[in-house]
Amino acid sequence: MPDRPDPPDRAPSKGASPIAPGLYVGGWADAAEFTGTRFCVLDDLPEGLPPAEVHVPIYDPARDRPIVENLDRLARLVADARERGEPVLIFCGHGIRRGPLAGAWVLHRLEHLSLNDAYRRVEAARPQAERVERWIRDRRDLEMDRPG
Repeated sequence: MPDRPDPPDRAPSKGASPIAPGLYVGGWADAAEFTGTRFCVLDDLPEGLPPAEVHVPIYDPARDRPIVENLDRLARLVADARERGEPVLIFCGHGIRRGPLAGAWVLHRLEHLSLNDAYRRVEAARPQAERVERWIRDRRDLEMDRPG
């Protein structure tokens, strides 16, 4: 895992937002040009999206809640890819809601940040990100330590 962000001329994508060394959040347009491991966090894989290395849906529309087990699975998969030295992109449709939530969760789990601090880091790197507070009704439930 690199100690510092990729230089602009060597970044694996021009539009994806770096939220940690080697870790990016973006939308499907960023995924099309990304060089590295891509994780799609959309509910379903729509036709026409760039291929993803792994599809990990993180939101349950029927319950209007994040799928914590899948967020934890994503964090483990991202950790594995980063240990192999691969740049990682977490993407959704536009990089505004699901991708930033997933990126914040990964930072929360891997860097032991509070979910609030992790979201602040994502928002600093990706100003268009929107917190989906209505999906996170009880932050204490989401932040509970789960086996991982």
